This record gives sequence, structure tokens and C-alpha cells, in this order.
Amino acid sequence: MIIKSMSRKHRTFSQLYNYMRDGSSRNSEYDYFSHNVYSRKDKDIVAEFVANSRKVKARKNGNYLFHEVIAITKSKQLTLDQEKERLFDIVRNYVGMRCKQNLVVGYLHDEKDNNVHFHLMISSNELDAYKNQRLTKFDFDKAKKQLERYVVEKHPELEQGIIINAKKEQKKNRQSNKAAEVKRKGGRLEKKESMIKILSGIFSKSSSMDDYFKHLNSQDIEMYNRGSAIGFLNKADGKKYRLKTLALENEFKQIDELINSVNRQSNAKEQTKNNETKSEESTQQQEKNQSQEGNYKPEQNNESSQQNVNKKEQVVQNKADIKKAREASSKVKNGKIKYKNKGLDR
Repeated sequence: MIIKSMSRKHRTFSQLYNYMRDGSSRNSEYDYFSHNVYSRKDKDIVAEFVANSRKVKARKNGNYLFHEVIAITKSKQLTLDQEKERLFDIVRNYVGMRCKQNLVVGYLHDEKDNNVHFHLMISSNELDAYKNQRLTKFDFDKAKKQLERYVVEKHPELEQGIIINAKKEQKKNRQSNKAAEVKRKGGRLEKKESMIKILSGIFSKSSSMDDYFKHLNSQDIEMYNRGSAIGFLNKADGKKYRLKTLALENEFKQIDELINSVNRQSNAKEQTKNNETKSEESTQQQEKNQSQEGNYKPEQNNESSQQNVNKKEQVVQNKADIKKAREASSKVKNGKIKYKNKGLDR
């Protein structure tokens, strides 16, 4: 049994309803299901969903409805009508656990050869509710597990395997069986094993990056990076394989070390080049500064020399002025003495 849920961000009630209705044969009483919906005409049913959705305040990226599918594999022991009856019962129990207060309508599709399935349109909010129903991933998984247990216990004649409630070991065994079947038919798993074998050999015998890429090229394989993930492209068929998917992380450590070594060498060369450039620029700047200092030094010396000359001239002039003043003072004094001696002292 498979249960699938898809949310919708727009009010596409009419489109989904018509898709479900048109894909149903509608030849039995079990082909149509409704819950909390009271209209019978198609337009009125859609109108009920639209009116109920308008009660919720619109918000960015908010959900308006869910499109969910419940599928069961066809049993060899039951007729199609018997399977429809049991699937109708399964849907009714699922709605009771998953969305008891919501609006729900659905149609059964039986066009597949290996299964019958029900398409359901479920309102995002409960009937007349002003907020969307909050259904966490945990609650949704819980409802699916409960439904699967109900089907296995209530309808064992449907022969539905345990998938949702399967334990880790059961899932692992089922995956192993599937892998063996794919290998037997010559599918992708066989190609994957071939890629693992080729890459393991390349990793082990590569001693340098040139050697590594040479081996890849000889096998028509190209390495690529997507974010932090490393992968390999088989150019022959266009298939891509991630290193983690191939489980070759340990084998790749040798190549990873080569890559890191090349990166370190490249970084060292780049750093050396930057240091040399900075040193050259520093030397040029020093030479430029010295040249500027040399250009300004003579001017400073000339200015200083001129100042010294001016000072000397000023000193000489001052001495001459002082000498003249003393001589003039001496003449006046001598004249007074002369006149005094003659009795002409004023």
C-alpha cells in the first residue's frame, strides 16, 4: 500500500476535482467518496471548498488544499468490485485518522493493471475554521502507519506487504533483493559496480595529479564538483555518480591528499609572488622617498645658508650703528668740555 500527499498553494479546487472525476469509471457505489460535504452537484461541491477556504486569512506560501493518493496492489484472490469495496473502507478509516473535521471528496481510479487507487481532495482548514489544520510530519507518518496496520489486520486477503512499518532490516533486505534483480537484468546497478571497480583502480595507482587525470581521461570519466560534493561523470552514457553514493570516500583520501598538496603548493607560490611584489613595491617607494628627500635637501641647505648670511649682515650692521652712535655721543661730550673750558658753558 502506498500513501502520497501533495500540497497546493492556490485554490485549484475545480481543476483537481475535474481530474479526479474524469479519471474514474464511476460504475459502482465505491467509486465516489465524500466527507463533510453536503452538495451533490459538481459545481456546488467545488463552491463549498472555495467558500470554506476563504475563511482562512491569506498568507504567503500558505496551503489551500491537499491532493492525496491511496493505492493498493491488485490481489489475485479478489474481484475488482471486492477490491473497490475494501479500498473504500480503507479511505474512510484514513480520513477519520488524518482529517476528521476537514472537507474531503475523492474518486477511485482502476485503469492500472497492477493497482487500484483513490484520489482525495482535502481542504487545508477544518470546516468553518479560520486557521489551517496543523499536521506535522510526525502526525502524518503516524496516521500512515496506523492505516497500514489496519489494512494488514483487517484485510489480509488484499495481500499488502509491510512497507511503511517495515523495520530497518526488512527495508535493507528488500533493497538488497531489488538490487539483485536489477543486476540480473543488467540495469544501472551493474554499471554502478563497474564504475566503482574502475575508480578504485584509478585511486590506488595514481601517484600525482597528472597521473590521476590521465587515468580518468583514458576511461572516458570526468570528475566534477557540486557544492562540497564530488562526483564522476561517465561520458560514454552520461551517467553521474556521487563519491558518497559509490561509497569510495576512504579510497579517495589518497587523491584528496594529492589535491590538497597541489593547492598548498599553488598557495605557497602565490604567497611568494605576493611577497616579492610587495617587497619590490616597498623598495620602489623607499627609492622614491629618498629621491624626494634628496631634491628637497639642497633647498633646505640654501635656505639655511641664506639665513646665516642675513644674520651675519645684520650683526655687522648693528655693530656699525652702535659705533656711529658712540662716536656721535663722544663728539657731543667733547664739545661740552671745550665750551666749558672757555667759559661758554650754557
